[in-house]
Amino acid sequence: MNLKNLAVALMFVLAPVQASLAADADPLWTKVIASNQETKKWAAKDVEQLIHATKDGDPTKTITIKKQLSGWEKGKAQYTVLSITPPPKDASKKPVAFDLEEMFAPAEAEFFSPNAKFKRSDNQSLNGKPSVVFEITQSAGTLRIWADPASGSIQKRVLEMSMPLAFEGTITTLYQMEANSPSLPIESESKIDIKIPFKKAKLEMKDSFMNWVPQAK
Repeated sequence: MNLKNLAVALMFVLAPVQASLAADADPLWTKVIASNQETKKWAAKDVEQLIHATKDGDPTKTITIKKQLSGWEKGKAQYTVLSITPPPKDASKKPVAFDLEEMFAPAEAEFFSPNAKFKRSDNQSLNGKPSVVFEITQSAGTLRIWADPASGSIQKRVLEMSMPLAFEGTITTLYQMEANSPSLPIESESKIDIKIPFKKAKLEMKDSFMNWVPQAK
């Protein structure tokens, strides 16, 4: 069989397989992906971040950062820090709020892929409401998502990430669960254990998201 005939034969053989894969795609998982994409069209106008930082052997420091939406750049929300309490000793230094979403962004496409391999657990509940749990394990870590069984709206997600001799971390995000409303985060709690030699530290952060607004067109 020459190469041309072989290629034609492979097309006929693989076509039913490809159709089968498309037909086997989980409809609810497709809705979960859409829910995650919809979230990106919105931004919290006001964000408050409470940070507890403990360096190895030192007392815990507590910092509160308040920031506000200042605009959009290339489809991404931009924020201005309004206040930091207690204020930094060097007032000339511009404070920067820690953004865990920046850490998660490179791995997000891998987790929320139509071809992602996941474990699905039906007939679950979250705060008294029905839920389906998806668990996805990738090279970057493990993500568990609670979703509405009908709409696929995300209700909660827990991300566990780690890097040997660098850090271990967990990010738990809760979403509003109101009918006929976008699935938007209301708060996020993060725990990070930094394991770098001579720079060991523990961080606990709670972000509160308020007054969500759609991206300006």
